[in-house]
Amino acid sequence: MKKNNIALTALLTASIFINADIAKADTQSDRQEIIRKYHWMSDGCNAKVIQQCYAYWSVNFQGRRADGTITNLREQIQGRQQFFQQVSQYKTREELIRVSVNGNRADVMGLGYSDYIIGNKRVHRQTPYEDIWEKTNNDWVLVSTRWYKANYNEVAIGRSPTQTAPLPPSTSISEQFNFVWQMPKFWNP
Repeated sequence: MKKNNIALTALLTASIFINADIAKADTQSDRQEIIRKYHWMSDGCNAKVIQQCYAYWSVNFQGRRADGTITNLREQIQGRQQFFQQVSQYKTREELIRVSVNGNRADVMGLGYSDYIIGNKRVHRQTPYEDIWEKTNNDWVLVSTRWYKANYNEVAIGRSPTQTAPLPPSTSISEQFNFVWQMPKFWNP
């Protein structure tokens, strides 16, 4: 009887460890899948392909902007289409700070970086956010986002008689060089 209990306990313990390892492996592959989806959607936005920008957003998506207003997928797509019509250059990327997977839900904390030219301004923007993803039918979809107050600066480009002193650019070396190189033109138009 004692031997049977020991054998049963050993089998149960082994199956618990095996299941824990499988769950850990699934969590890691889910994290990697979500990260791949962010990169793929960013690539689509950089190419100004709306369908790719929002490929993994749920049709029931809800977002809360920094000012507290609520938005949905349709409004996001319409706003992005209008934005793409106004900008001459656009580049975005995501920095994922934390991706936590718990079963069929994933919480992501990140920073969205975007650089674009609109009119005679070059804009550098950094927006912190929290996303919630859900796994449905073996695929992950973004169901909600909370955006926080963005940090951004604008640098006037081109010649304008009412041009104000530009703010320093982001940390890009080439942009810093261009900023310094353009300073004499600002002071002596």
